[in-house]
Amino acid sequence: MTRILLCWELGTDSQHLVTLQTMVRFYHSRGHEIWVAARDVTKLKRLFSDTPIHIVAAPFCDSSAELGLDKQAPRSYADFLRRCGFHHADALSGLVSAWRNLFSFIQPDLMLCDHAPAALLASRGLLRSLNHRHRVSLPAAANELNMRQSDLVAKVAVGLPFTVPDDNRPAGVFFASDLKKTDIIRYETDLVKIINRVCLEFSLPPIQALADLYGDIEQCIFQTYAELDHYGYRSSDQRFKTAYVGAFVGQDESVEPAIFPHFKGPKIYCHVKGTLETPVLLKTLQAIECSAIVLVDGIPDSIINAHRSRHILYVDKPLNMSDVLAKASFAILNGGLNSVSLCLRAGLPVALFPLHIEQFLVTKRVEALNAGVQLNLSDVDSALVGLQKISSRQKKVAVNLFKEKYQEDSALNDLLLQLALVEQTLLKPSF
Repeated sequence: MTRILLCWELGTDSQHLVTLQTMVRFYHSRGHEIWVAARDVTKLKRLFSDTPIHIVAAPFCDSSAELGLDKQAPRSYADFLRRCGFHHADALSGLVSAWRNLFSFIQPDLMLCDHAPAALLASRGLLRSLNHRHRVSLPAAANELNMRQSDLVAKVAVGLPFTVPDDNRPAGVFFASDLKKTDIIRYETDLVKIINRVCLEFSLPPIQALADLYGDIEQCIFQTYAELDHYGYRSSDQRFKTAYVGAFVGQDESVEPAIFPHFKGPKIYCHVKGTLETPVLLKTLQAIECSAIVLVDGIPDSIINAHRSRHILYVDKPLNMSDVLAKASFAILNGGLNSVSLCLRAGLPVALFPLHIEQFLVTKRVEALNAGVQLNLSDVDSALVGLQKISSRQKKVAVNLFKEKYQEDSALNDLLLQLALVEQTLLKPSF
């Protein structure tokens, strides 16, 4: 029986759980032994109550506060990684050591990595174990035994495109204006030095650039569409081993129907996290002719009570997303990629208010498609301008073109097909 290890190291969005759930159920049904190393293990028991799996806690680190960067957005993927334990060789060494101990205990034949950079580093040169009895690491063992590529533990990146930066140098620069700035180049240069110090400590193959850390990934399976990739159009090498399977509603979605208030105007679905700007958004919804559903997500009761209207329905539990997509005219979101992908696939324009860098990058991709706008919530008048734009004919035409392009696709079937191909090509016996 082959062992598959799913690694979820960074990120707290519920989309990670949707990704894990689908893959675990598929591979378990195929007779594989499943291990999950997860950042948040508290929800896994309920999520997999019908599927026997082995659960361990994933090593991870948040060094943002230590660096005094917890309130500053990262400017590149290297800048992002230094906030996740890659800022110092000692911290990174601890992460790598913890992951390697997990690998030694679990002895996986395949790794599915959902935003797990330290796991990728620790697994460089990791060899499959014959009958799970012996395991060695490269480069020494490879030079000695002339190991083949098929003897290595195969690694597949799954989830969202943000987790695998482009292969430029420097890699994953978030703002075009920063491309040639010396500090952006220095972030990657310093990061590579730290990584290579740890590689030397553990006899791992070194890297020349940050992109090399992701170079031995066999396949990338991204649950979105190519047009919404955080990094835009990728190189031919990356495109060759990348499959965009689209987005789908989770298998355990709510059965609660979306019942919009009976009023004139567009039907607006609003799901944003509570922030200082939330009152401006709710006041704007009060001021326009519409029928709105607002999913309460961290919005204080005092704010809700101060902005109640007959044409706004506040709900505190998730609704059936398929029903929402079928009934809404457009959506107001923070910019989570899965929600945005679902809306565009259903032909709904989106008004976005991003809270972090991943959502900001998604917003820029949506604006490039002319399928939505970034909301300015500095005041009601500015917010009204954004909502007027989202209702324009140009936005509706653009999003309908997107819908027509993918209307024959089945994201879930495409994902299962890619998982089957991974099984067929990467889980061959090692002799």
